[in-house]
Amino acid sequence: MEAHVDGSPRLVNRAEVAAVLEEWRVVDRWWTEEPVSRRYFDVVLAGGEHAVVFRDEEVGRWFSQRGT
Repeated sequence: MEAHVDGSPRLVNRAEVAAVLEEWRVVDRWWTEEPVSRRYFDVVLAGGEHAVVFRDEEVGRWFSQRGT
């Protein structure tokens, strides 16, 4: 996973991101010892595949939630 300077994904599993369809944040459990802070992206890859990826801002890593 590689990101642009603005934090949006540039590459997902070595495939270029052609378009970001939607972006949203989830911030939850901030009152616990294990808070959740994620930035999600619904993207279309250069080959036409769709994927939902997110950056877990608590651990500083990218994850892929699903792809079609």
